[in-house]
Amino acid sequence: MDKRFRQRLVAAIQKDPIALGLLVLLIGILIVSLGAPWFAVQDPLKVNYSASLLVPSSDHWFGTDNYGRDVWTRLMYGGLHSIGASILAVSIVISISLLVGLAAGYFGGWVDTVLTRIMDVLFSFPQMVLAITLATLLGAGLPSLLIAVAAVSWPSYARMIRSYVLSIRGDGYVTAARAMGIPAWKIIGTHILGALAGPILVLVTLDMGSIMLSIASMSFLGLGIKPPQPEWGAMLNEGRAYLEEAPWLFIAPGMAILLTVLAANYLGDILKDALEPRKPSVPQLFGRRRLHKTIAPPQIAPWAAGVLGAPILDMRSVTIALQEKSKSATSHILHKVDLQLYPGECLGLVGESGSGKSTLALATLGLLRLPLHQQEGSIQLFGEDTSSYRWKDWRRIRGRRIAYITQDPMDSLNPVLRIGEQLRECLLTRGSSWTKAAAKEKVLVLLEQMGLSAETYGCYPHELSGGMRQRVVIAMAMIHQPDIMVADEPTTALDVSTQARIMELLNELRLKHQMALIFISHDLRLVAQIADRVCVMRGGQVVETGDVQQVFTNPAHAYTRQLLDAIPKMPSSSIRSEELAQVPVER
Repeated sequence: MDKRFRQRLVAAIQKDPIALGLLVLLIGILIVSLGAPWFAVQDPLKVNYSASLLVPSSDHWFGTDNYGRDVWTRLMYGGLHSIGASILAVSIVISISLLVGLAAGYFGGWVDTVLTRIMDVLFSFPQMVLAITLATLLGAGLPSLLIAVAAVSWPSYARMIRSYVLSIRGDGYVTAARAMGIPAWKIIGTHILGALAGPILVLVTLDMGSIMLSIASMSFLGLGIKPPQPEWGAMLNEGRAYLEEAPWLFIAPGMAILLTVLAANYLGDILKDALEPRKPSVPQLFGRRRLHKTIAPPQIAPWAAGVLGAPILDMRSVTIALQEKSKSATSHILHKVDLQLYPGECLGLVGESGSGKSTLALATLGLLRLPLHQQEGSIQLFGEDTSSYRWKDWRRIRGRRIAYITQDPMDSLNPVLRIGEQLRECLLTRGSSWTKAAAKEKVLVLLEQMGLSAETYGCYPHELSGGMRQRVVIAMAMIHQPDIMVADEPTTALDVSTQARIMELLNELRLKHQMALIFISHDLRLVAQIADRVCVMRGGQVVETGDVQQVFTNPAHAYTRQLLDAIPKMPSSSIRSEELAQVPVER
């Protein structure tokens, strides 16, 4: 169990009071059941007919049964047998499933075919019917119960483990291990089994409840642990005859089974979500605050012409850090960043990979997610401090006043929706006055402005080239004509000619709509062509900011000079001719 999984699991339990309560309940049941020989003050098998069917009291918390045995004591010992049998059954099932699933998934071929057909045969029988048949043939008792439950349960586990192995065995590190000549048993035991630890833990927790129910059902039918040994399912069967006369005989084991299975299943879901999180995490900037006043919607007041000289984006001493458990060790992603963006200008953001450019863009849009958080400083958009923004405030401003173009257009496009539907969706948001027909007309006009044909409206993303997809994303960002556009390396994966057309389109849109543009790129030549000012970043800090011509012709910082020196330069024609003349000609 890695550190991130433990952190997600602890955070999920802390945020969910039901999960926390069920975890405490399950731990309590386990302690009481497994510690029954030490906690119980009465003998669970001692018969006392003079005390039969006594109602619950201070001497007998859950009353007594028809033989005068204390129900609370038998409930504790019954938990020991029920939970113990369930753990043994799960252990047997997992062991068989691991052997079969790993062999079928890793070796494949005839091994996979034979084992899969055996699983298919077992799947053809109803599980409970097959388990009852096996238990009847083998006779009542714990060994028969475990064999019957394991025989019908392992195929489903084995099939899931096989699917996991099939998805892992083609990974690079497994292929590299094979190429190095590492034995198959060692690859399975380290490379593959290590990756399966988390999913197996989730499977065990999720199916512990169902196996416990199967064991209780078998015992209820008299095919489980032999009486007079207490077991929850057997206790249900014994109390069935006295349901009206002494309902506590039935309610006590029934509630024990219900609460244990409920807690195991619920915590299994928490484990699954922690291992494979699918829900989008809420950005911490507005997820951790509870404001006592409602902030005015940011879109009500447009940027005033009277404050044209003021920046529309003003970052002061912004520090973005990793959230660590140890307060003494803090890793800064951005440190004391000062940045201003003025109306209508293009600000180029350059620096090596990992310098913090994309993190700065995400902070501007309020999209920081755990473990990142804003530790210091302020970010002002259109004259308002965004530190007090909540989710609904960001929803009003994002897309309408400030938009974002990602590096990969497929990060913004849904592969199963047509282009027209996705662009129309941006207009037909909640509270929008657009009709479907008007929205379609607007989208078609916008596609034409982007240099795309009307046929693009009915296409899927995979039917378009990379440059066309990037134009669609730009159209999506421009659909509300925002005041600020953040373009995070929008031309990285494009060829040179497409790159030039996209840059020309961005610059044309900026000038036409008087839009401020933050252009993030590694390519200093592109930045020099489009930007008015340039900001150079290194190690999460702004090392130099200024007019693009001044910075590129007379850089003040040594790192900026290194970046400029790294730009490939074409040799002069005379030097090139001399080099070619020295190349021997083969005849």
